[in-house]
Amino acid sequence: MSGQIDTATSSYRFAVYPPSGSGMPWLLVCIGPDGDVVDSQGFTTSEAATAASRRAQAFFGVLTAFSQPEAALAA
Repeated sequence: MSGQIDTATSSYRFAVYPPSGSGMPWLLVCIGPDGDVVDSQGFTTSEAATAASRRAQAFFGVLTAFSQPEAALAA
């Protein structure tokens, strides 16, 4: 699962990666506008990682609405 949040000045991308080996977690990664990893977190299941990704995307969507109120009103 991946997603992207766009604002007037930036773009944040979220991706969920499967475990790379036995005993490794599912990994949620947030990539910032400059291509750097902003944050990452491990999860025991795909469902938990995907749910966290959706919450993060919703959070950034709310921030976008507050930073661009005229765009939020038009939506």
